[in-house]
Amino acid sequence: MTYDLLIYFGWAISSVNLVFLFALSIYYLCFWSMSGKDIVPVPHSDKKTKFAILIAARNESRVIGNIFKSLKEQTYDKDYFDVWAIVESEDDPTCQIALDNGYHYFVRDRMAPDRKTKGFALQECIDYFKRENISYDAYMIFDADNVVAPNYVETMNDLRQTGVKVGLGYRNFTNANQNWLTVGGAVLFDYMNQITSRGRTYLFHKATLMGTGYFVDSDLIDEAGGWIFTGMTEDIQLTSFCYYNDVYMRYYPLVFFYDEMAPDYKSVHLQHLRWLYGYFQRRKFLKGAGVKRDYHTKNLQSFMKFEFQFGIIPFVIFNVISILLLIAAIVMGSIGVVRGETPYHYGMLFGLAAWQLFIVYFVFGVPAFLVVFRDNKNLKLTKWNCFVAVTTYIVYFGDFVLAFFDGLFHPSKRTTWSKIEHKGEVTNEDAKASMGNE
Repeated sequence: MTYDLLIYFGWAISSVNLVFLFALSIYYLCFWSMSGKDIVPVPHSDKKTKFAILIAARNESRVIGNIFKSLKEQTYDKDYFDVWAIVESEDDPTCQIALDNGYHYFVRDRMAPDRKTKGFALQECIDYFKRENISYDAYMIFDADNVVAPNYVETMNDLRQTGVKVGLGYRNFTNANQNWLTVGGAVLFDYMNQITSRGRTYLFHKATLMGTGYFVDSDLIDEAGGWIFTGMTEDIQLTSFCYYNDVYMRYYPLVFFYDEMAPDYKSVHLQHLRWLYGYFQRRKFLKGAGVKRDYHTKNLQSFMKFEFQFGIIPFVIFNVISILLLIAAIVMGSIGVVRGETPYHYGMLFGLAAWQLFIVYFVFGVPAFLVVFRDNKNLKLTKWNCFVAVTTYIVYFGDFVLAFFDGLFHPSKRTTWSKIEHKGEVTNEDAKASMGNE
């Protein structure tokens, strides 16, 4: 193959890849346009929901005290929510910490190597409620490292009283300013909060669940046959289920909970691998489980399911092709220099590599800038970390490509659940105040 053909095919693939990206993600422009709309406050309701607050908390005694403190500060009537820490052994110090705070703990009773995920922990606890005739109107899911704003549970009750079956608030962060990895994580989740979830709420009455901070109506779980969302990413499975069955969801950004961002690369990479392959493995939940709401027309249902099914795929394909093309252009250009090809030939290949770097940075750097520009009043990143967010987000998000190849060549990593260690360090002043700290 001549260098002229290599140049032609390289630039042609780059052009098609870019057109592919924009063609399949044009709806994100719609989401962005809606992200600036005013939020209509949910009306307060005197009617009460009985919540079970479930916290998967295996060996989380080092950090779980923070969320317990914030739950004690809730403005919602304490008689209308119970807190359950889910552990794997009576010897876990988390059990005594829960009791000391006046809360409950549940010890899992069906442990097996293939039942390590958070979804199985939730399943066993909810099954226990059924066996013991313990009744709740809704389940609220948190992680042990979370902190909850004082009005969070009260606001989720107000949200549920409007007919919402699955709802969540704004995910803020306990340690966003810690380093470039926590900054990148904050930008990613803020984009999913304020662009993706907000747009989906306006257009489809849907939201993007992100592991924690959401409630789900207990009747919905009963109709589904119990907590069936037990894979690597139970949140994506539940979201998929809600999309297929047209369940009324809502993202409500006027109330906060706080989450700890992983500050080290190993943990970030494990998260990316889990999220990415969990997204691909959720398809069976699009087939439903006996629940059918028919809230929207069939055409709109078809469109919103298509949008959710393929939402992230264009970015993954774009990144993989762009990076492979970048490497190929550099290698072939370097070979051209060694072989004494004309400056035009290797110059065009090096130019292709530079173009690939530019468009990848543009695709991810610009959204990072817009997120920080529009929402830093909530994120509260320092000026330096705003700069870090824009300049390093491409690297943070680029790890999804490495995670893709890691899972591709190591199949066991796609299904092996690994615990992400939490440190419980809270630097966000609003989060500290939510725990009653002055």
